[in-house]
Amino acid sequence: MISWLKYFGLSFFSDRIAKESVKRSMLNFVLGFVLTLVFTFCGVLAANTLPFGVHYKNASQYREFLRGSFDKVNVTVQGGEAVAGEVVCSLPEEGYKLVIDTRPPTALDDFEAYCTAIDGGAEITYESYLSLSEEERGKYEFQIRYTPNELVLTQELTGKHEEYLKTVTDEDLSARFKALVEKKGETPAKEYAEAVYLLYLKAYYPQIDKFVRNSAPLLRNYYYLNYLNKKDFSDYLFVFSDALIGNFRTDGGKVISFYGVYGGTDGIVNGDGTDEFVKKSFDNALPMMANVYAMNILRLLPFIALIPLMLALAMWGVMYAIKADVKLRRITTCIKIEGCYLAFSSLVSALAMFVFGYLVSGSVLNFLPLVLLSLVMLARTTVYAVKEVAAAYKSKRKTPHETEEVE
Repeated sequence: MISWLKYFGLSFFSDRIAKESVKRSMLNFVLGFVLTLVFTFCGVLAANTLPFGVHYKNASQYREFLRGSFDKVNVTVQGGEAVAGEVVCSLPEEGYKLVIDTRPPTALDDFEAYCTAIDGGAEITYESYLSLSEEERGKYEFQIRYTPNELVLTQELTGKHEEYLKTVTDEDLSARFKALVEKKGETPAKEYAEAVYLLYLKAYYPQIDKFVRNSAPLLRNYYYLNYLNKKDFSDYLFVFSDALIGNFRTDGGKVISFYGVYGGTDGIVNGDGTDEFVKKSFDNALPMMANVYAMNILRLLPFIALIPLMLALAMWGVMYAIKADVKLRRITTCIKIEGCYLAFSSLVSALAMFVFGYLVSGSVLNFLPLVLLSLVMLARTTVYAVKEVAAAYKSKRKTPHETEEVE
């Protein structure tokens, strides 16, 4: 056991120990790879979460903006949900933006349907599109435009949806509507209205599945599609009923994006408590963020595996070129040597990631895990290869002299 620990733990620092790979199992490569995933995950999570408090503290103008804003708006958090007395939508082209919209995440959007000419012509209303012939309709493309307005399914509106569905000739939709009507007395009014509305959307807007599948356009999507998903949109805070999403620049110019949820932050949010509210919300989201980063690491898994395999192939080429010992120039040996470098290399990369979390913007961190691991692995493999080449060259130079002495 001690011999194995020495091999696995010290191979990174000793070529002599690393060469023991010729008699070691390939399972050491597997263990090194698993530890690489673990260390990389820890480094990414630490780099994206632990420095947040420092970055937020160093965003003095953003914090001042938030304190002033929450002094004017009544926001209360209770039971993990935020409630505001009004909808605030301050989205200037320049400066800090604030949106407080605590309507339910399932709130429907009162969207606008329209059509645009495929050849780049003018936009027409959906009603105008329906009045066209089948041939003319083929020249247009269906589109929807989200609005900041909530669609409330009143009894009157549901009645209109029902009347329209009665005229539908599609057998499947007609059968589903009849099934809904038959159970109307057993179904809660809100649930029934939503089910009827979904059928109405499919019947009246057959192409709406291009935008939403098995659901209706939601109010929350208005903010995501028009603002949050835009690459050039920055310096904001969106307070929703179940989460907050923010972005700011530190005094040093680093761009930081963050996400938070409200568990454990009950109470009225005012100016003086804004900093604590944001930081606690961010901390509450750590389990969710851990899941996201774990999934991201799994997506990187093939690329992480390629790093030692490609370096092992390069090492094998060098060992073959210098005619190294036959055991050392086996591809399996080269892979095992790279495997015993993996664990410590990923640990170094993870620590470097954590440090970079304080130094660079969040968007840059996404590219660092593979880059740092590749650089450390490449540096260690290069040292090993250079020493082997030098040793082989030295051995060849000695050979003629030694032969002369023997004669």
